[in-house]
Amino acid sequence: MARIFTSSFISIFAFFIIFNCSSAETKDSSESSSNASASGSESSNAASTRSFSPDQETEDGRCESGNCENGTGTYVYSTGDIYTGGFSSGHREGKGKFVYKNGDKFEGIYVNDLKEGDGMYFYSNGTVIRGNFAKGIIKGSGKVTFTDGSVLVTEFTDSSNSNPGPYRKKDGTETECYLQNKVLVCVKQEPGAEPKTE
Repeated sequence: MARIFTSSFISIFAFFIIFNCSSAETKDSSESSSNASASGSESSNAASTRSFSPDQETEDGRCESGNCENGTGTYVYSTGDIYTGGFSSGHREGKGKFVYKNGDKFEGIYVNDLKEGDGMYFYSNGTVIRGNFAKGIIKGSGKVTFTDGSVLVTEFTDSSNSNPGPYRKKDGTETECYLQNKVLVCVKQEPGAEPKTE
């Protein structure tokens, strides 16, 4: 019993830490660890023109290769984050890959500079979220694969919360769990009930 509690506590703690590492995504402030996704602190949809302004001390980055205005290129932000993919009118557009300075990365589709549609967010600790992104945040069906091999399949209601869904541990046991304020919450099983297995 203590082992189950400890394992659950560690999973919840790890999940909480992972989702708290995410932040907003705009080109103005650069992207730093989104996410997934899952931050809910989305900034405005405006994107930087990436040109020098007398009001700013420095520009927010540089086009390292390709065409970062209307085509495909690699843009390196002043923060050290790197985006490689499609651009339209200076905005991220189409298929792209964003690598964060902290080791996280996002691969998926951008529309008007924001994550949109099917995408995958890879945390530097090995946790992966695959799901539907809308206006930069994960919303709708999604799957979280934790570093210990456990998996939560759920419907995200916003970047911090989800509806109940199956949570399968590495050993195959399954229970019903959901996200509440970025914390994994599992429904208690009835005493004496056999855990679900596949």
